[in-house]
Amino acid sequence: MQLDNRAAHRVVGVRTSARSLCAALSVAGLALLAGGCQSYNTSDALEPDSISGRYIAVLCDADMGGSAFATSKLDRGNADASDAMTVVTLPISTAPGADASKWQTPIAQVGVSNSVMGPPTSLAINASGKLALVAETFKPGAAGATNLSDLVEGNSIIGVDMSDPMRPFIASKAEVGVGPQSIDFHPSGRFAAVATRAPGKQIVIVPVDGNKLGAATAWGLVGLDDAETEVVSSVSWHPSGKYLAVTVPGRDTVAFYEFAKDVGDGTMGLAPWGNPVTVGKYPFTAKFTPDGRHVVTTDLQWGDDVNGFLVGAPAGNLSVIRVSAQSGDNPESLHQVVCTTPVGVSPESMAISSDGRYVVTANLRQSMMPLGSSELTGGSISLLTLDDSGMLTSHGEVELAAMPQGISFDRGNNHLIVSQFRSTDPEAVDGELAFFKLNKGASPSLTAGDFFVGVGIGPHGVVIVR
Repeated sequence: MQLDNRAAHRVVGVRTSARSLCAALSVAGLALLAGGCQSYNTSDALEPDSISGRYIAVLCDADMGGSAFATSKLDRGNADASDAMTVVTLPISTAPGADASKWQTPIAQVGVSNSVMGPPTSLAINASGKLALVAETFKPGAAGATNLSDLVEGNSIIGVDMSDPMRPFIASKAEVGVGPQSIDFHPSGRFAAVATRAPGKQIVIVPVDGNKLGAATAWGLVGLDDAETEVVSSVSWHPSGKYLAVTVPGRDTVAFYEFAKDVGDGTMGLAPWGNPVTVGKYPFTAKFTPDGRHVVTTDLQWGDDVNGFLVGAPAGNLSVIRVSAQSGDNPESLHQVVCTTPVGVSPESMAISSDGRYVVTANLRQSMMPLGSSELTGGSISLLTLDDSGMLTSHGEVELAAMPQGISFDRGNNHLIVSQFRSTDPEAVDGELAFFKLNKGASPSLTAGDFFVGVGIGPHGVVIVR
């Protein structure tokens, strides 16, 4: 059976790669692998049911194709499709019956406006897994929209109730300012931090009560001179919930802030925490390590001096900042970069394992070039280890026949999930999740899975709820 992705943003199911000579179909909300497949149950194969966690959530942007990053033309793959969030339950399990080459998983979707034109950190889910927040970076394209310039920036974040992951629904919405880029939940789940493009209001805190969002409070980039119009691309909470790290790519800078809420009147406050830190060129995302001792940034090397702003970018870097526990109290104790390590070209997305040991990046490379272009390549994944001192060690780069966007570890830190916004594999359907096994040990490596889960057109930000 030939895969069909023409239906209005429906899930296309689970498929094996060309090595298994099998196609897929979708029936009654269950993604089922068709019969007659060659078995891939070998000793070194990654089995679908080994992916651990409660569910996977992925944002799907139906307004633009992959080549829009290079050409600025939307090149929509399906004019009838609409933005959505797709939910895939775990584990992916064998279908009833004796044929162990069949797999199934319940899948649900909810229509929610989102955009790939920003970091793959525009989706956040709280620790309980019961509330997802989505940044509406751009509103859905109007009829007749053909170029990126035709899209209108959004100004809201959207709360999706995930109490029953198979019945997600929009529960609330909060206005946060023009062009929200990135969201992160406070460890308590009672606040969300948002990075926006609003001049002088780039950092926003939104109270969260159950599945309801409160009124937003915004701050500018306090402590950075002449930063009224600088864009903040990502925001990350410290594990303690006391501090924030934000990336300012136009300044090659990470700024740190202390967050407080008055126990009397509930007023929220934000103040500089220690010194801003200069990292590599165009830091796009930043994440605290699970122990809170370091911040890792993806330095994309993009800019006005690069061909196509990003198309001609050289290899990217990861920078590791050691966070000073005494910053602000002792002027000689500062946040400082302790390691810079090269990774693949345009490492737009990054994940850190929950034990803090492994770091992976999803690298665009030239996967945004138009079909037929001699410059078109697939993307890649870079694998690194991080030690207690903040030193990174590279363990190679795995090539993909696709444009990767989001990347996430599963619950056991044994596997990776990668959203493939666009595929260069003629056997594939645009809009799939790919899976990789993490082989741990002295020389860690990645093994590609032999199956894919179709989630709809334009998947980018992905989160696995553990």
